[in-house]
Amino acid sequence: MQQLQTLQGQLGQSHGVIAAAAEDNAAYHTLLTNPDLLADYVNEFYGPNGPYPTETSQDRLAAEVAANERVMPAAAPAYQRPQMPMPSPEVQASSGGDDFWSVFSQISDRNPAAAWQILSQATPEALRSKVLVSEG
Repeated sequence: MQQLQTLQGQLGQSHGVIAAAAEDNAAYHTLLTNPDLLADYVNEFYGPNGPYPTETSQDRLAAEVAANERVMPAAAPAYQRPQMPMPSPEVQASSGGDDFWSVFSQISDRNPAAAWQILSQATPEALRSKVLVSEG
């Protein structure tokens, strides 16, 4: 007899759970099949008083203003290029680049076939100076 009463109690609890689940199912069915109810629910859920309010343009603007008003740490001083003295024209002339090209010009004017021989004797610095001048 005791087991029967225990089983009846468990059956009553199971019946209550099943009835509550059926009631929830009916409510979800009504909510999901009625477009007006669903729209109201979604608007309330994502509205300003709901658990997941959506950000409006006014909220975004207020957040940006608040972020700009915060005190920013002082910026590090900007990098400054070191000051270097400009080389004087005498230093550039002493490198031999101008002398080489003046000699090359005179020889190539007299004997164009010998120009390649003069170029093969040029220093890399003289050739670099010509490249810089021609590109500039």
